[in-house]
Amino acid sequence: MFKKTLLVSGIALAVTSPAMAEQQTSMVRDNGFSYTYGQLAYDRWDLDNGWDVDAITGEGSFALDEHIFLRGSLGFYDGDYDNGPFDADVDGHRLSGGVGFHTPLQRGLDFVSTADIIYDEVDVDRGDDDEIGFELRGGLRHATTEQLELSGGLTYMDLYDDDLGVYGQGLFKLTPVVDLGARVVVGGDRDTYGVFGRYNF
Repeated sequence: MFKKTLLVSGIALAVTSPAMAEQQTSMVRDNGFSYTYGQLAYDRWDLDNGWDVDAITGEGSFALDEHIFLRGSLGFYDGDYDNGPFDADVDGHRLSGGVGFHTPLQRGLDFVSTADIIYDEVDVDRGDDDEIGFELRGGLRHATTEQLELSGGLTYMDLYDDDLGVYGQGLFKLTPVVDLGARVVVGGDRDTYGVFGRYNF
C-alpha cells in the first residue's frame, strides 16, 4: 500500500509539472543550482529478483548551457542473490551515460528531467549476464533553505525488467562547493537508498 501511494504521488507530480511551468509566479532565468559536479556514492539495493547488494559509484554531471547537462557514472556492486534454498554470491559493475534538461518554474524551484543509457554486467555463482537498458526521470528540485535542497519525482527503468517508481533526494551544503546527500528510490521491483558526497565545480 505504501509503495502504491508513493507511485501515485510521483505520477501526479510528473503530470502537474507542465501546468506549474505555465503558472510561473516570477520570471526567473536561473535559480543558481549547480549542474556541474563530481560525487562518490554508497547505495544499498534491495531488488525483487532476489538481489541484496551494496554499491559504490562515482558519478558526474557537466552543464553545457543554462538548460542542458551531461551525466555519467561508473559503479561496482557486491552482495547476495536469493536462489531458493541457497544464497548465491553476486557482483558486477554498471556504466551509464546520458543527458539532462532543467528549467526554472519559479524562484527556488527547477523542473529537471534526465535520460540515461545503462550497461550492466553481473556475475553470479551459476554464470554471468549483461544487459543494455535505460532510465528516464522527471521531477522537481527545490531550494528549501539556504543550506538544504530537496528533489523528487518519477523514475522509469528498463534493465533486465521494467520498473516504475518514485525517487527522492536531500542535499545539505557543508561549504559553497561541498555537499552531503541522501537518496532513495521506491519502485515496484526495487528499493534503493544511499548517501553521497558531492564537489561542485
